[in-house]
Amino acid sequence: MFKIALKSVRHNPKRLILTAIAVALGVSLVAASHTLTNALSAGFSNLFSDIYAATDVIVEEDPEGSESEGGDPFAATQGVFVPEDVDAIAAVEGVDVAIGGIQAPGAVLPPATDDSAGDPFSGGGPPSQLFNWSGIPEIDQSTLVDGRGPESDGELALDLDSAPRLGYDIGDTVRIATEDGVTEFELVGTVRFGETNSLQGATLGFMTDADAQQLADDPNYQQVSVLVTDGSDADAVVDRVSEVLPDGTRAITGEDKAAEETESLDEVLGYIDVFAIAFALISLFVGAYIIVNTFRIIVTQRTREFGLMRAIGVTGRQVRTMILLEALVVAVLASTIGIVVGYLLALAAAGMVSLFAGDIFGPMTLPLEAVGWAYLLGTLVTLVSALLPAITASRISPMEALRESATGGKKPLKVRNIVGAALALVGVITITTGLYAGLERPYIYVGAGAVMLVLGTTLLAAQVLVPMAYGLRHLLTRTFGVDGKLAANNIRREPRRSANTAAALMIGVMLLALVATFTESLKTVFTEQFAQSEADLFAFSTQGAIPNGAVDVLAEVDGVEAVSSLGIDSALIDGESRTVASTDPETAEMAFAYDTEPELAELSGGAFVDSVLQDLGYEVGDDITVEGPEGSLTLEVTGLYLTEGDANLWVDEAAAADLFGEPTIVQSSIMLEDGVDVDEAQTAMVDVLAEDYPLTMVEQPGALVQFANQIIDLMLGIISALLASALVIAILGVANTLLLSVTERTREIGLLRAVGLKRSSVWRMVTVESMVMAVFGTILGMILGVSLGSALVLALEDFGFDGVTIPWMWLVIYTVLAAIAGVLAAIWPAWRASRLDILKAIATDG
Repeated sequence: MFKIALKSVRHNPKRLILTAIAVALGVSLVAASHTLTNALSAGFSNLFSDIYAATDVIVEEDPEGSESEGGDPFAATQGVFVPEDVDAIAAVEGVDVAIGGIQAPGAVLPPATDDSAGDPFSGGGPPSQLFNWSGIPEIDQSTLVDGRGPESDGELALDLDSAPRLGYDIGDTVRIATEDGVTEFELVGTVRFGETNSLQGATLGFMTDADAQQLADDPNYQQVSVLVTDGSDADAVVDRVSEVLPDGTRAITGEDKAAEETESLDEVLGYIDVFAIAFALISLFVGAYIIVNTFRIIVTQRTREFGLMRAIGVTGRQVRTMILLEALVVAVLASTIGIVVGYLLALAAAGMVSLFAGDIFGPMTLPLEAVGWAYLLGTLVTLVSALLPAITASRISPMEALRESATGGKKPLKVRNIVGAALALVGVITITTGLYAGLERPYIYVGAGAVMLVLGTTLLAAQVLVPMAYGLRHLLTRTFGVDGKLAANNIRREPRRSANTAAALMIGVMLLALVATFTESLKTVFTEQFAQSEADLFAFSTQGAIPNGAVDVLAEVDGVEAVSSLGIDSALIDGESRTVASTDPETAEMAFAYDTEPELAELSGGAFVDSVLQDLGYEVGDDITVEGPEGSLTLEVTGLYLTEGDANLWVDEAAAADLFGEPTIVQSSIMLEDGVDVDEAQTAMVDVLAEDYPLTMVEQPGALVQFANQIIDLMLGIISALLASALVIAILGVANTLLLSVTERTREIGLLRAVGLKRSSVWRMVTVESMVMAVFGTILGMILGVSLGSALVLALEDFGFDGVTIPWMWLVIYTVLAAIAGVLAAIWPAWRASRLDILKAIATDG
């Protein structure tokens, strides 16, 4: 049977080409994603090796149970080693050198010019990594290239790529922005990190211990780098060093540390692969409709062939196996093509990213994981899709060899309709329950109901498409003449095939409409939130927190009535890390209408809890104990914070000072006095911040809304691009169905031509048929997408969504594009139909 299957594929490749393309497109997303993440992992693995592997032993804070766990691996941490700890480590047997390490916070700015002055983004982009200079290449992981290393306070060395990129030469004054202002250094040398200075786009700088400690505002060291004596075993030194370490710290070999960081990064990249696999499954799910249609038509066309095979002794099981083997061959070939296409897409994407972010990728190799997933998904979807047609083929009796080939789709739709109606009904009930039954996490019920509703609608599509096509027959006849009437009849007589074709397009459009509805509603949320604010200006930092000094500077600008700052920090509540927001209740109410009970002005001296803490049993009147880095507080719960997704606990600035010292300010709202010109006030603030706090940005609400909308549009564009493969597959499905239908109706088309139907009429008939299916699928997809998107938005009401915004413009665009896609999908089938030889077509068997 395998030989027969191979011969069938080899002798009739045209009928399976579009099916193979559909599978290949879905598979290519998986291959591209895994290739990119593998290269990114390799790039950062090399970086971590350069950072850690040259150092024999790393002594650091133990990440187990640390608040920094899972944080930014490149961010500066709190110093935990006093100089005496470094001396104790250096005295351990087997230790040759022990150097305390300090990573200083800050961003290296370009030279101060008329163009860059006051530009809050001048220090944006990849992070700056600033360390104390030891002069030992194995410790610094860097070697001098030009000039010298920092020897005195106020001196700095930069990596050899960043210095010219930022516009600095040796001898120039370099500006570094920190939370306390801008500090100036003299550039005395350039260094090369590792062998190739591969910093993944970051800026590397070195300074003296004293300068690093001053910028970090910490006299202690964050880690200790150890080189062992010749012949000493690093693992043994780790054990001995561990005996002299303070609690909460650990020693680890450089190689183990590099492997640990790479593993943590791979966990994050794994989510990207899952994301890509999800979109690949969407594409392959749409492709499944094409596969089902293709094999169903193939089985119909080969009815007599299978009847003859059954007549000579071939069993139904062997026929079924042969069909599945054909599907397997197509799946393997298509998956192989998809892997190659995905690898090429990854190369192209890496090239585009490198133009903007630098060389952040390692070698672009195709991982075995990508190959495995590609073949697994491609093969599984193809075989499952071909199973029902294969079962149908296995039931063909030997008597079919004595009959003329029949057309498919004649089996009653009763079972399909019952199952579809049941799924759709359960889906609607589940969605309604989630929205109106007052259950927790209603979006889960909406999501589950949406899946059932889509599946049910897919099965019921024939019940809508066929009557619609029949109802449009008169309109199509008046518009296109007999060609339109024939097109409507063709759709009506093959309801399964037509419905499956339209359903594939329906799913692609539905997802686009759902995402568009959600993102458009999200835009409305941002717009209304800013509209609820009484602030004239907002301040925030392009890197990290807003310095407290910057808030003081803003408050002193002429015309400022009040500045309300919002701090976000983490603290322990009942042993769990929770987010804590801090603000001045009086000015906060002036700046924004918070959804609280009672008003936020009642916060002073107490705490407001969100739904997460309410679910843990905290109510108004209870005491809640909060453990922060600077101390512990027990506060009375005096109110409820009713918006989900924000901070878990809200306290006033006095409580925040006791818990955190200086809270991490993420945003400041600025209210101006009556009559003050907003543009002039903004200019004045930018000017006073430029000198000491250039990373603090001041913007008007309208500009922030526009920026937020741009981010949302970018998100919509990325998702739409990923969904584009599903739409392309759906359009290929329309073309594939029409192409196989033309082959199936060869004699019919020949007879129509013989009685006078022109080639142009044949072309028009196929095109109208394609357009009707495409427009129907699009309209049904838009109805479902907008409905489900609206349900999702309503289910997220507790997260700030308070209404649905329908993307009318996008719906019009989708409809127009659907009609165009229908015309394009019909080109090849229509051309083939119009070019059939009349006599050969009439003589065709069946």
